Amino acid sequence: MTKLEKSARAIVNKCLEIKRGESVLILMNESFQDIAQLLFSECLTKSKNTCMLVLPDNFYKHGIHDSIARFMQSMDVIVALTNPSIASLEARIKANQNGARIASMPNITKSSFIRFENTDFKKISRLSKKLSDILSISNEVNITSANGTHLDIVIDNHQGYAETGLLNQPGTFSHLPAGMACISPADGKIEGQLVVDSGMEFDRDDSEKLVVHIKDGRAARITGGLSAKRLRQKLAHRGALNRSVIEFGLGVNDAVRINGNPAEDEKALGNIFISLGHNSIDEDNTDSETSLHGIVYKATVEVKGKKIIDRGRLLLD
Repeated sequence: MTKLEKSARAIVNKCLEIKRGESVLILMNESFQDIAQLLFSECLTKSKNTCMLVLPDNFYKHGIHDSIARFMQSMDVIVALTNPSIASLEARIKANQNGARIASMPNITKSSFIRFENTDFKKISRLSKKLSDILSISNEVNITSANGTHLDIVIDNHQGYAETGLLNQPGTFSHLPAGMACISPADGKIEGQLVVDSGMEFDRDDSEKLVVHIKDGRAARITGGLSAKRLRQKLAHRGALNRSVIEFGLGVNDAVRINGNPAEDEKALGNIFISLGHNSIDEDNTDSETSLHGIVYKATVEVKGKKIIDRGRLLLD
């Protein structure tokens, strides 16, 4: 058995816990066919009620057809390998409300997929829930990093959310790779500067740092050469509301590797991310398609004056 096949087995058995006879739907864009086929074959070993459906690459622009949306609502398990994520689609939300367990794997690569073989889903679940609880009872979070990031985030009474990666209960949803604790800042209550290591249009080959200067909860100024120009253009295209900081998160997954892919970097243990957009995690525990994540590697995080992460090292059991 190859490492990719072992990773598919880990997702089916440890993450989704697919049972005999359950109905399973694999949604994919054609570019993810190789990985989708691995998951399809593994799902078939658990349930013959498994099918695979190819979505057009522009599915998000036009939405999922009503007939497919109704089909999704009849499923026990859905796995989506698409670009972008299906998280904010109404069809996904209704399928979850109808009891489906759904995993979304946006822009998944073979190099990322192969790491599921060694992922401890129960450990990730425990740590993400613990950090989510800590964020929920916190009034303020302070973040610093060797790259120059310094942020002061007021939480107030917002509730945290743990993306655990465990999908063994009806109606659950998670991105994969998983492993983060997230919370929305109080409205307009985040100040400082975010120096981006990954995401938000940042390119490692750019000579200047990408810096997002945050005031009153918004990206007030963006500096940093070509990366900054690309980010300003994207935000201008999406509208002024998308400059709001809608989410802050901590990565807890020690199986992923920092590699410049934001979908994986933001889950890496000890990394933090900030999202710009117009949606709130409090609404349905999802990011809008328009949100942009800026990731900081190996951050230091303080809550109530006590460090819980020190230069990327988790200080909790």
